[in-house]
Amino acid sequence: MMGNNGQTLEKLDRDITNDPQNAKAWAGRGETYRLMKRYQEALEDFNRAIELKPDYAWALAHRGETSFLMDAFEGAIEDFNRAIELQPNYIWALAHRGVTYERIEHYEEALVDLDRAIELQPDYAWAIAYRCRTYGMLRRYEEALVEFDRAIALDKTIIKEDWRAERGLFLSFMGRYAEAIEHYYRALEDDPKDSLTLYWMAITKARWKGLAEARREIEQAQLVLQAKLARMGSQNSAVIYELGGLAAIEGRNNEALAYLEEAMSLDYYPKRRAFLDLAWLDLHLEPRFQQLTGYKFSQR
Repeated sequence: MMGNNGQTLEKLDRDITNDPQNAKAWAGRGETYRLMKRYQEALEDFNRAIELKPDYAWALAHRGETSFLMDAFEGAIEDFNRAIELQPNYIWALAHRGVTYERIEHYEEALVDLDRAIELQPDYAWAIAYRCRTYGMLRRYEEALVEFDRAIALDKTIIKEDWRAERGLFLSFMGRYAEAIEHYYRALEDDPKDSLTLYWMAITKARWKGLAEARREIEQAQLVLQAKLARMGSQNSAVIYELGGLAAIEGRNNEALAYLEEAMSLDYYPKRRAFLDLAWLDLHLEPRFQQLTGYKFSQR
């Protein structure tokens, strides 16, 4: 059975065949391809739409998002800039430009755009969630937690992981370990083998109570992560990263850094996680950690 995207493509194909100068049809097909993760085809269709109609703000913004998804961030920002020049209060473009700035670690610029998008649409849960993330990367945890709660109140599905465990993470960053642990326990009631929550539980308890008190949680997280890695293969950067974090919290630094390097070779996000993760605090001044992540930490 043909899905909705397939039916949409058929209609847009007909529209383009009937009128090759129809910029809206080209852009619509480009967006359909984007949603199908067929990014190169999406880009080609957006290019054609913009050739036909250079001031087409919607097509420019959605070409920008396509570029973002292809990790072409400079091109993405150029398109978002142009779309916003044409429509200064274009909320979607402002929010997505903000997220692009956040992705390339231009956090202050990200906040400017996200603030503006949320000012224009106060219930924009997606933008609020990314403002939460941006505050987190700036280590402004009190503000991050406020934004987290706002986003969850609007849409509990906005956070991919269990929101209770995610909230626990922010509490742990703030040193509110007992509250964080309580959130992790509640999340594990639904899924006792959730590897990410088990990881956060182990790291938080080790920081709070010490390694001896956290031994059971560390071993439980290691068992679940190792089983997951065996089942899913060696390309799972998150699992490799978390095994590294457990090694780091136990002081097995060489092993931890080898895991981190392997995880970073597969994906961007392990680098970002290592910047905040309590597991890596004791390695912040290690030259190899700083070389791997590009983050420079001063003596605390």
